[in-house]
Amino acid sequence: MTKNLPECYTCKKKPAVTYRRIDGRYLCKECFSKWVSSIVRKTVSQKKMFERNDRIIVGLSGGKDSTVLLDILHKIERKYPSELIAVCIDEGIANYREDGLPIAEKAAKKLDVEFHLFSFKELIGYSLDEIVERSRELQEKLPSKRKTKIIKHGPCSFCGVFRRKALNIAARKLNGDKVATGHNLNDVTQTILLNLLRGDSNKLLRGDLPPEKTHELFVPRVKPLQAVAERDVVLYAFYNNLTYHTTECPYAVEAMRLDVRNFAIEIEEKYPGTLNCIKNSMDTISHKWTGSSTEITNKDEAKTYYLCEICSEPASSKVCKGCQMLDTLFKKN
Repeated sequence: MTKNLPECYTCKKKPAVTYRRIDGRYLCKECFSKWVSSIVRKTVSQKKMFERNDRIIVGLSGGKDSTVLLDILHKIERKYPSELIAVCIDEGIANYREDGLPIAEKAAKKLDVEFHLFSFKELIGYSLDEIVERSRELQEKLPSKRKTKIIKHGPCSFCGVFRRKALNIAARKLNGDKVATGHNLNDVTQTILLNLLRGDSNKLLRGDLPPEKTHELFVPRVKPLQAVAERDVVLYAFYNNLTYHTTECPYAVEAMRLDVRNFAIEIEEKYPGTLNCIKNSMDTISHKWTGSSTEITNKDEAKTYYLCEICSEPASSKVCKGCQMLDTLFKKN
């Protein structure tokens, strides 16, 4: 049967196992894996994500993206004196996160990467389930007022705020220089479309900022997989025998992102290369925007930080978004 398979475009030796629709090339699993790794390597280099001696905190959930990210960074960074430290954040989602924790720890140990576990409960005092439960309870009791709009946030909005905060705290505790997350091309494109649909022009035009340390308490975040499509992440994991957590978060079905995700998958299937076009277009627009006459204003605003009056974490206002949420949900009357 193998003699009927097309020859690998790159090595010209082995039978191909996959087809790249974007350029019409057939690749064997080894050349495919090298191609995906080369995309990540190029992204890291072009965007100057790491320094030679960086302590790189890898956000490891045990899912496909973070597992593939850790595997590829391990291959890339072993040539440098940098360090990889895997950090898993347990949000506290019943019948979901506890299944992924052993997988994440096993993936780190397989590569002999230092592993640490932190939790929402430990870092902010509440699990995500407790936060969501309280939000829904208050939605039934409280009248709709501007002050109580926070309680109407969906689970993913709460999770996003607290997960970013938790990762930053964890990275700082571990003396990390950068935080690498497993956001792939589909994730990045979905975020662009969401910001567009929500009219969030500031986030839309900000684009992918360079990993500069804008505050001594902020650990810069980078997305090395941002140019790798979700489909290719899955195939890389399959061809390299990587085990990952496949259960979908129970809260995902409530998010607008799910509809945008389905749209993005459908449009990419029909018109290959669309996701890359969306990302590249926004990169161009945000680059020109930051290079315009508004650059000074934007930089001045970016340097305005406060230490949150409640948790002492850096924030763009006197009380950080996370503490605003907790105060609204759990304040003592």
